[in-house]
Amino acid sequence: MAQFAADGVPTIDGCRPAVLRLMADGKERQLRDIVHGVASVLELPGDVVAQKISSGQGRLENRVGWACSSFARAGLLHRPSRGMYRISEDGTTVDQRNLTEYSEEEMKEWATWRAYQDEVGERKARQRLESATELAGDVTAQSPNSQEIEADPLSVVSDSVDELNDAVETELRGALQNASPEFFEKAVLEVLWAMGYGGGHGEKQHLGKSNDGGIDGVIRQDPLGLQNVYVQAKRYADDNSVGSPDINSFYGALAQRGADRGVFITTSKFTPAAKLAASQFHGRIVLIDGIRLTSLMLRYGVGVEPQHEFVVYSVNQDFFEE
Repeated sequence: MAQFAADGVPTIDGCRPAVLRLMADGKERQLRDIVHGVASVLELPGDVVAQKISSGQGRLENRVGWACSSFARAGLLHRPSRGMYRISEDGTTVDQRNLTEYSEEEMKEWATWRAYQDEVGERKARQRLESATELAGDVTAQSPNSQEIEADPLSVVSDSVDELNDAVETELRGALQNASPEFFEKAVLEVLWAMGYGGGHGEKQHLGKSNDGGIDGVIRQDPLGLQNVYVQAKRYADDNSVGSPDINSFYGALAQRGADRGVFITTSKFTPAAKLAASQFHGRIVLIDGIRLTSLMLRYGVGVEPQHEFVVYSVNQDFFEE
């Protein structure tokens, strides 16, 4: 029997085995068909299936959707095309256990899911570090005690939103890694452009495959091209970090063009030697790794779109003034 919440709808953990049971036939299905299938597998009554959350989405659809997205990140479901799901060999392995629930903690048996969770954890750690740095620089800021933080509903909502966006950023980085090198080179130019590096009269140019000598793109910040930002983009897998030879080569390419600054962007990470090499050029080379890149993409709205908006109301005191 699946694990059910107090509202009578299966929990996300309870939905997961039902999703795999349905998908065990190997067919491709859209989310709405999976929702209907899970309701059938679990023999849910109509009034339970009809429940809605505040956004208007079905409660069961919401939980099945989270189950499917977590399975996709763990590699238990494949996404062969947009909006479609199909079970993987690992998913079949879990289905054969005849589970009644399957938690995120239990999913850590899969390396892909562990890597995903580790990345989300690193994003949170970076956010905490940035927040601590900002707080240290604000002499007027007061640090609330833990009881105040726990009692503040807005903090709870804010933390939940941050957690959801961390997951989106992680998924976004995976999408960039699966894209073509040319697409990635153009995408990073769009990010820098959205950040305002082009100014009001600049222009961006993708150089890419043409004998670029280590330069993938350039943003000209003024009509005469007197201030240019050159870009090197490396679409690397997680096991392939950017090393110091790449940084030195990039600096050489900049020197050949008489350039004084450049941005090196990768979907993976920079080795400590690469960071040291960049620091020796006194800020003329900026390094952006995959985690920071996707964080910037969310901040400037590149490759993403708003999904939900939450409004918190307060009483309008002016309305009650007689």
